[in-house]
Amino acid sequence: MNEKAQDLSDQLVAKWTSPKGVRLMAAGAALVDGLLTHGPLSTAKAGELLGWSADEVLPRFSAMDFDLETDGSGDIVGAGVSLNAERPYAMELRGRRVHGWCVMDVLMFPVVFKEPESRVTGRCAATGAPVSLTVTPQGIRDLTPATAAVTLAPATGADIREVFCDRVNFYATTALAEAAAVRDPALAACTTQEAWAVGKRLAELF
Repeated sequence: MNEKAQDLSDQLVAKWTSPKGVRLMAAGAALVDGLLTHGPLSTAKAGELLGWSADEVLPRFSAMDFDLETDGSGDIVGAGVSLNAERPYAMELRGRRVHGWCVMDVLMFPVVFKEPESRVTGRCAATGAPVSLTVTPQGIRDLTPATAAVTLAPATGADIREVFCDRVNFYATTALAEAAAVRDPALAACTTQEAWAVGKRLAELF
């Protein structure tokens, strides 16, 4: 892994092991489990899972720079793991097809849930070409195209979807990922296997 990608990996671990990060991870994990168990969550149900009042749920996450994803009815449908089928990245968790906000989610959450194998799909952010692979607790396999790479981003400064998720993408080739990093100097390009290793580091914090 190149130095810039390693630095961003270290920054991610530092973020999620800070006092604020630990609180956010615990609350987010409760909602992820709730989404996989119950489906879309009303704020009242989410509050019940968290031990918070219903009207606290969205503001408290927002105050931690983690705006939850809601549907047209105001129900929560995403907290990293998303039930929104319009999201470009998908994975298999607990025997069902769900989605992620970014590549890191679909590389990390199968490891968090110790899935023996999870079929992950996405698309190249530059060309729209499909990308697919199988994520396991030991690594990845069946990467198509075999040249697919990932961009990593810093995860501080604003809502996590804006500063991190929307910038952590698949690219069909390393050259395309590196070109994205040239356009946005805060990014780093890495191989998909290296990105999985970053996800594994984060998964081990859960």
